[in-house]
Amino acid sequence: MLPPTPEADVGEDVWPIGLEEVPMSGDADVLRLAMELETRRAGLLVSGDVEGLAGLLSEHLYYAHSTGLLDSKGSFIEKFRNGTLVFRSVNARVESVAALGEQAFQASGVLELQVQVGGAERFIVAIYIVIWRQENGIWQLIGHQATAAPSNL
Repeated sequence: MLPPTPEADVGEDVWPIGLEEVPMSGDADVLRLAMELETRRAGLLVSGDVEGLAGLLSEHLYYAHSTGLLDSKGSFIEKFRNGTLVFRSVNARVESVAALGEQAFQASGVLELQVQVGGAERFIVAIYIVIWRQENGIWQLIGHQATAAPSNL
């Protein structure tokens, strides 16, 4: 079981559940799992836990930022490690999920980020989609795509 990360600003709802070999039997289960994984990822980003974050990301990660820049696992972790990306707060609001078989799912929603990028502070509101997949019995993020949200969100 992954513990919640109380020091992170990750929203209100946290359901601590075991994340290894979690069967997905319905949308409520997938939604709960998605919220737990996104809460865990947000906590790792805000806490600066490089090793914890690296363990949550797939070696096959495709990470598209809201600016259109792309990262692999290696390049994202390096930016995180060297301080190019410093996350102050992360609020990931999961709004929909879809199971992709028994070993993967997609989730989408709205991200609110307070982040320092290359020394400049930014507040970002984006719509996003993530793909999570079980790899060797562990849920890992394999895909992330964010797009600047319209001003009415």
